[in-house]
Amino acid sequence: MLRRQTIGLFAGIAIFALVLVLPTPPGASPLAMRAAAVTLLMATWWITEAIHISATALVPLVLFPLLGVLDAGSTAENYGHNYVLMLLGGFFIAKAFELHHLHRRIALMIVKLLGTSRSRIILSFMIATAMLSMWIANVAVTLLMLPIGAAIIAREQDSGADAESSKFGLALMLAIAYAASVGGTGTLIGTPPNMVFAGMIKSLYPTAPEISFFQWMLVGIPLVILLLPVTWFYIVKFYRIRGSFSGSKEIIDQQLQALGPITPAEKRVFFIFVLTGLGWIFRNDIRFDHFVIPGWASLFGISEFVHDSTVALTATMLLFLTPTGAKKQPDRKVMTHLLDWKSAESVPWGVVLIVGGGYAIAKAFDATGLAAWIGQSVAFVGTLPIFLTMLSVVFFITFLTEINSNTATANIFLPILATMAVASQAHPFLLMFPGTVACSCAFMLPSGTGTNAVIFGSGRVTIPEMARCGFLMNFISIAIVTLVLYLLAIPVFGITDGVPNWAR
Repeated sequence: MLRRQTIGLFAGIAIFALVLVLPTPPGASPLAMRAAAVTLLMATWWITEAIHISATALVPLVLFPLLGVLDAGSTAENYGHNYVLMLLGGFFIAKAFELHHLHRRIALMIVKLLGTSRSRIILSFMIATAMLSMWIANVAVTLLMLPIGAAIIAREQDSGADAESSKFGLALMLAIAYAASVGGTGTLIGTPPNMVFAGMIKSLYPTAPEISFFQWMLVGIPLVILLLPVTWFYIVKFYRIRGSFSGSKEIIDQQLQALGPITPAEKRVFFIFVLTGLGWIFRNDIRFDHFVIPGWASLFGISEFVHDSTVALTATMLLFLTPTGAKKQPDRKVMTHLLDWKSAESVPWGVVLIVGGGYAIAKAFDATGLAAWIGQSVAFVGTLPIFLTMLSVVFFITFLTEINSNTATANIFLPILATMAVASQAHPFLLMFPGTVACSCAFMLPSGTGTNAVIFGSGRVTIPEMARCGFLMNFISIAIVTLVLYLLAIPVFGITDGVPNWAR
């Protein structure tokens, strides 16, 4: 174990024991302090990675029943939450894209479309990465784009313009990582923190209105449309990218030729993907003032019975059931269906556990009264203007996420932000939504997001180089995220003055 991990392991245990033996603070209950002890233990282990962060997510299953915080059944049901299953379904769809190289074809076609100047190549990579990242795990998209970008960088370096090539290669690598993070904010399925937010609302406030896929897109898509070109402009100016070079078009053409003609399997995966997206968007009624587009769940009279997870798992079943249409070849094994279980076993199950662990924490916060106690302790936040409050949350979470997994950060702090808002007589979304989006805006360090870690692991970007570019990028994203959420999230999510009845 690394020294950091060893220290974190024993520090977490020490903090856990200390909170259990200290006198219970006024206004709190012993059960609330036990829940706090478990949460602090998990936070310490998550930040220091004392054990694998997915293994840390299992701690509530052990300690909550033993400490009397939640019974085993109530704890376990969080790991099978609707939004956990929706995330899992999204991973299965992404795996089908990967198996049949559909995501690679889409990315290459977008890059080919937008031209061959250095700045345009960076823009095309960013658009392709962001679009894929809305629907596929950020890390998977980054891993896909990395070898394509590396091939173009290698051709650029072969041209002999060493100084220009070095700057271009560095800019392209960072652009891929940043675009994956930005794109993930566009949809509810785009990145795990988004799912943590939606699920925690139901865990903390069971009668709260559901966060619909379409509702999230009304805020997320405009944010991506604004933040992505600003990020591109910043990177191009920061590294002074200019000019063009020959060879990039040939590389893209070679990659597309290597894929061959589009296969029946690719067409079928894409068709199921489109159906899934439409199923998510049009499940609930879409209202424009007095004009209502009825959702399919309303038309069939099953609105109370279905969820976005139903759509995701229906798509999953279709992938398992649909033949690939490939001709059998005696000399090699051919997949018979769009998705098989051996391939499905390789989806990131650990992320699913992390999200479930976060929901268990939120449930304990509510059940033990810990949420109410924390809220009373930080009621002073309500004295700040709304815009300044949102700005403070985005700033704090953005820089905190630099040293912690973004999913773990969402798990730890979203329940706290919810209770802070209610104690300040404000709508819970006022702090929770900015905090959620800020979890995807860490651009300085490899530890901030999986996308940063992938690019750093490629060996083409050093930590000082990433930090130098990412420091100002953090501030740019803080300003844009706060402004967009202030103008859009408040009306879209119905964030009114005061605490809504479902949060009281």
